[in-house]
Amino acid sequence: MIELHITDISKVVQQVLAPAFLLAGIGTFLTTMTQRLARIIDRAREVSFETDSPDETADLTALRDLLALRAKLIQRAILCCTSAAIIICGLIGVMFIDALVEYSLARIIAVVFAIAMGTVMAGLIYFLREVFIATASLRSRHIRTGDPKVRNAV
Repeated sequence: MIELHITDISKVVQQVLAPAFLLAGIGTFLTTMTQRLARIIDRAREVSFETDSPDETADLTALRDLLALRAKLIQRAILCCTSAAIIICGLIGVMFIDALVEYSLARIIAVVFAIAMGTVMAGLIYFLREVFIATASLRSRHIRTGDPKVRNAV
């Protein structure tokens, strides 16, 4: 092992700050996504109470399916972003280990960072897809005409 001085440790801490800020950003994004998921779940519960009657309409069934799809997409976005946050935590650990060992772990650090960014991108794509589906439902014929059973779909 290499002997470390306080200046060496402070350099490593400075290098680790960028991934730490990335973690903070992902955390904020996860909060937004969990709020959207909670809203989708609340709306799905409302719809389930409305659809228990024998006169269940095809519109309500379609709305329930739409909400299920949106929830699935947000769940995948949360999974990807949470995975990215875990990978970044590992990256920070590898960066500290790199300072302690004699050989360079730069390639491992680069690959781990690329994997983390890929999972963040996947999460953002799922999130964007859910937003597109939610906004597309605003253009639905039933919402524009004011059908009270599907008015609050989003």
